[in-house]
Amino acid sequence: MFRSGLKSVIISNPQLEVVGEVSRGDEAVTQAIIKRPNIIIMDINMPGIDGIEATKQIKEKNRDTKVILLTMYSDEAYLKEGLKAGASGYVLKKAVDMELLSAIRTVLNGENYIYPTLIPSLFTKSVNHDQEEKNDEGVLEEILSTREKEVLKYIALGYTHQEIADTLFISAKTVDTYKSRIMEKINVKKRSDLVRYALKQGIISHE
Repeated sequence: MFRSGLKSVIISNPQLEVVGEVSRGDEAVTQAIIKRPNIIIMDINMPGIDGIEATKQIKEKNRDTKVILLTMYSDEAYLKEGLKAGASGYVLKKAVDMELLSAIRTVLNGENYIYPTLIPSLFTKSVNHDQEEKNDEGVLEEILSTREKEVLKYIALGYTHQEIADTLFISAKTVDTYKSRIMEKINVKKRSDLVRYALKQGIISHE
């Protein structure tokens, strides 16, 4: 029942096509290798192997296929494990009707999508506490898109908005939008926090 509803949501967008459906994690890995889809919507709870392990195996064999994990769990541990396995998106089942198409668009554009209410829990510990493990910080960095990392780098290096705009060939207003988005994603309010985060993530160095 849930799978048929999921398919209905996907095909409601005429630009998307469903090329396969499976009910087991091991079948998902096999079909991903055969069909090489652009994106896979993966349930974490699956017989055979679970969705996180299936995601890991798929990404090992085909880095180009993107995976969005679906789950009823809002637990931070599942989210981190999913991202470590290589997932590009994480959506709660209760929000599929409203969030899935947005998640698909975001992931196909090369960015990660995390269900909005989960983002603060993912970032708060790493940004505000020095004892956070380095490998966890690596997971956090993946939340920022390539462009957001570029903007963050120049902000942390002390560039003005106009200087960043000139360097990246975008408008100063767009730079401000990126800055606001970055601060919201990593749950900080001051420029000094952005600098600290950029240093911890290796986006800039102490040199």
